[in-house]
Parts: sequence; structure tokens; C-alpha cells
Amino acid sequence: MNLAHNLHMNAVLNSPYATNAYRKAGLNTYKRQLAETRTTLFQIQALKLISGGEDKGVEARRDFVLKRVTREFWTNFVVRGEETAMLSTLQASLREEFGDDLQFFYPPGDTQMMILHEGEHGLEPVEANTQALIINRAWQIARDLVAEHMC
Repeated sequence: MNLAHNLHMNAVLNSPYATNAYRKAGLNTYKRQLAETRTTLFQIQALKLISGGEDKGVEARRDFVLKRVTREFWTNFVVRGEETAMLSTLQASLREEFGDDLQFFYPPGDTQMMILHEGEHGLEPVEANTQALIINRAWQIARDLVAEHMC
């Protein structure tokens, strides 16, 4: 989305005439557009990899498919918040390792993911170094789960 669209959206959502339902619908639409944009960018990158002169051996193709399926799994987990058995397993593994139910989300208008945990005053963001550790570990667990189900 371009700057003009963002400015328009902010003006409409912050208008005194906008109802809460209208604001919520606008934010849900924006969240869906962010998810679609991330998916599209990944597909463009995948097409570049496919059309290039890379080694197209069995292991290279398997690794490519594994990354692609893991990316889709990750998108379902973080962006869409869908509930499946694999996603429940991922959330349980993270709860076991980090001791909290973690919530992943992208704030509206931001491209940086935030991870929240239950704190003294409700949901609070985790520290920056802990967030990086959680994201790396979550990606490893997601990749292992996808690899396990691919075999």
C-alpha cells in the first residue's frame, strides 16, 4: 500500500463520524491486506528461485518445498491465527520452553511482529532479545513439524 492510502485510512478511521464497527472492519481489512501482501512477496521470491539457474536436484526441491510450506504454516500461525493440530503443537512447544502463552501479531500499520505474554498488568510485550530468541525457536519448531509431516 502506498502513503496516500495509509493517510486516507488514518483519516477515515480517526474521523468523528466513524463507528466502532466501521473502524473494526477497516482494521480487519488492513490486517488481511498485510497477510496477502506478505504471501504475495513470498510467492514472487519463490518464482525467482524457480526460474533461476539453481540446482534442481531432489534435495534442493525438497528444501524449497519445506521452506514454502513452513512459511505458509508460519503465516497461518502468526497472521491469521488459525487453529489446527499442528499449530496447537507449536503453541504447546513454545509454552513448554518459555513458560507463557505467547501471542504473535503485527500491529496495524507496522511491519515488525510483536510478541506478547501475560504480565502483571495484562498482556505485555516481551523484551527485544527474548523476542528474537522466541521467533528463531518458533521457526525451528515449525520447520521440524512440517518436515515431520512431509515424510
